Amino acid sequence: MSILEKNKIDGIGKSKTENKIALMIADHLEWEDEFQHLTLLQDKINAYVSFIESGQVYSVYPDAKSIDEFIIDLRFKYKPTENCYKLLEFFRNSTQDLKIEYKIYTSG
Repeated sequence: MSILEKNKIDGIGKSKTENKIALMIADHLEWEDEFQHLTLLQDKINAYVSFIESGQVYSVYPDAKSIDEFIIDLRFKYKPTENCYKLLEFFRNSTQDLKIEYKIYTSG
């Protein structure tokens, strides 16, 4: 799974350190075409938010029924751009009522 498959969850599980459900996004793309990359990321995050909002997360992952807080765990192969951080801040602000936290990891 990857950022290119916007309607698939790249990974899901219960956080080992917190009583939250973590949904992983695997982003292996470079930032050469920043606009396209941001569009793909936005589409993927929107799909995850919809997955949570609709309650589908509870039918796919029954252990989530006792948990109402979520982590969107973004795993970047390449260091995100400043505009990427701005996009994630927008999502943080617009999904606060859904109790979604965003965590960013990068290997590049």
